[in-house]
Amino acid sequence: MMSLLRKEQESRIELIRSIARSQGAIARILDSIADISEHTPEVKKSIRENMRSLTAMQLTMAETVSGLRMRRVRQGSPARPWLHQGAYAPLCSGASRRPQTTEGESR
Repeated sequence: MMSLLRKEQESRIELIRSIARSQGAIARILDSIADISEHTPEVKKSIRENMRSLTAMQLTMAETVSGLRMRRVRQGSPARPWLHQGAYAPLCSGASRRPQTTEGESR
């Protein structure tokens, strides 16, 4: 009799194999329709939307199998980093490099 843990591991491995086969199929599909999509905007848009859906589904499956959360690609401009005011270098060279403290704080 197979243990529950072994069954779970085998199921995870089979799901990973399925994801890998799916990636291969997607690559073959994209390769075969690449020329058509260049000349037809509607097909190009449809392919892009379908690829996004498939990618999201595969990412969710991979996260489920691995138990890890994968980083999702975000588009846009990054925000400026936020740093504590004391972490910045002083503006003028003659000023102290030590951050300002208020009464009651130790230096």
